[in-house]
Amino acid sequence: MVLKDVRAKVEKTWTTTKKLLALMSVWGLVFSLVTISRLGAAFAYDDTLVHSEASFEHAAHSVQQAGSPEYWRVVNNSYDRESPKIVPFALAMALRGFGFRILILAERSGTGGEALKKEWRHLAPRGFVFVPNPEDLHLHLEGGRYVLFFGTSDRQMLEARKAGVYALRVRRDPEDAGAGAYSPGRLGEPVVPFSQY
Repeated sequence: MVLKDVRAKVEKTWTTTKKLLALMSVWGLVFSLVTISRLGAAFAYDDTLVHSEASFEHAAHSVQQAGSPEYWRVVNNSYDRESPKIVPFALAMALRGFGFRILILAERSGTGGEALKKEWRHLAPRGFVFVPNPEDLHLHLEGGRYVLFFGTSDRQMLEARKAGVYALRVRRDPEDAGAGAYSPGRLGEPVVPFSQY
């Protein structure tokens, strides 16, 4: 009896070990292929990767003129008021774990934004870009072998298509006002489920 129990336990452990080794082999293969190919995934920052409404509200109350350099300095240094969206952030971490280079595109002026870039250096080393002119978003996606783009607005979806990058829609939080037209799925893009949280 005891010998049978030990044998069953050893066989179960060996089977589990083989499954883990197979999974690690698959991960290693995917990681190698993605890394060698230098593939990347891009994420819009505001309302896609983080809930950023609080930093914009703080800047609106702190500065008299919206859009001024001081306004953008306050917005870019109020990142402690922002909170990451769980599903998009988890997707970014998973893609990074599979070897994808991550690019974060913040559609705002870069005035005073060095601290914000530093805050995101673990997810996107050398991959946080300020895009003051939203119509130039496709220029940052074109030359970098980016295969996926996650964004919220219709314009972001069209910019990704213009760059030849596969676009996925992240849902907006119902409480966030957001900028730009927002109609999930209308342009034929897939919508990431539960991404508003």
